[in-house]
Amino acid sequence: MNRKKILIKKEIPSNKSENWSVIRNIEIIENHEELVQLNTYPEKIICHPEYFIQNINHSLPVLYVRKGLYTKLLDATRMLPKGYKFVVYDAYRPVEVQRSLFDLYRAKLKKENPDIDEGKLTEMTLKFVSLPSTDPQKPSPHNTGGAIDLTICDENGILLNMGSYFDDMNDIVVTGYFEDKLAKEGKLDEKDQIVLQNRRMLYNIMIKSGFTNFTTEWWHFDYGNQLWAYQLNLQTAFYGPAQPFFFWKNQL
Repeated sequence: MNRKKILIKKEIPSNKSENWSVIRNIEIIENHEELVQLNTYPEKIICHPEYFIQNINHSLPVLYVRKGLYTKLLDATRMLPKGYKFVVYDAYRPVEVQRSLFDLYRAKLKKENPDIDEGKLTEMTLKFVSLPSTDPQKPSPHNTGGAIDLTICDENGILLNMGSYFDDMNDIVVTGYFEDKLAKEGKLDEKDQIVLQNRRMLYNIMIKSGFTNFTTEWWHFDYGNQLWAYQLNLQTAFYGPAQPFFFWKNQL
């Protein structure tokens, strides 16, 4: 059996759902690993900085991750079918970008639900966008450089059909959505079957490379941060808040 067939045969398991009150209380023992840029290996990794392209306030034109995560991602590229590449939408995220995304989605929900109270509005927002935080022991996952949002394209540069757009906010983005649909209905139509196989490929490659998946987003994977530690039942994480080194900024 070839590599691709193995990757799409293995089912996506039902992982435990995220409990943020537990996740944010996991101790971080920072290893002070540097952030490295992702745009220097186009043979296998294509950068598509979605938030910069969409002109989100404070977003960066270059994507960064912790060096250890990058090493794991390189391992993952070696499992891709021949000619296939990763397409990365987002990675390290400054607090200011997290705040922009949080506020934008909160405003969207407020417009759709004008009579909702503020507490419920915040609760709904948190289902899809992490709370911006400047607490060094409670960072949002992307602010650590230990989270990455990505998909796969084929040998012709065409994105694989994952069943939804990146950052869609409907139930269909749950990683195991099509596994559940298959279990309930007994079979899938041809289109959904392809989506199921594509999600399995991405998931199995990343998990085998040492990542964990954020269960409500098929594109989001973690390494070294609190979310990663939570899924692996670890007592500590080793990535806290981070920022890239910019020579002139760091001289001031």
